[in-house]
Amino acid sequence: MATVNLTSEFGLVVRRFALEQRGVSYRELLDTMESEAPLDVNEELISFGPHFGWEAATEFVQRLESLGLKNIDDFFIFTGDFPEWCGFTGFLKRNVPPTS
Repeated sequence: MATVNLTSEFGLVVRRFALEQRGVSYRELLDTMESEAPLDVNEELISFGPHFGWEAATEFVQRLESLGLKNIDDFFIFTGDFPEWCGFTGFLKRNVPPTS
């Protein structure tokens, strides 16, 4: 199982399958996220961040939705109050079918 590193500082995680499904190129995603490279990436997930505050995270959510991506189905914000010594990774569960 391949994992991606996550940041709890208003990180955003995008399913790669959703990009194909919605007709969004990887380059469009990077441009929308104002990033030359994500925080972490594998064949299934793309992780961005850290972002600073709800205002910035909300702006990126709106930008992703303007591309046709759907919040929660295609991407989500990962945030919380955690100590710096605690790290997080994410993976795509195999027993959950992709949404349409």
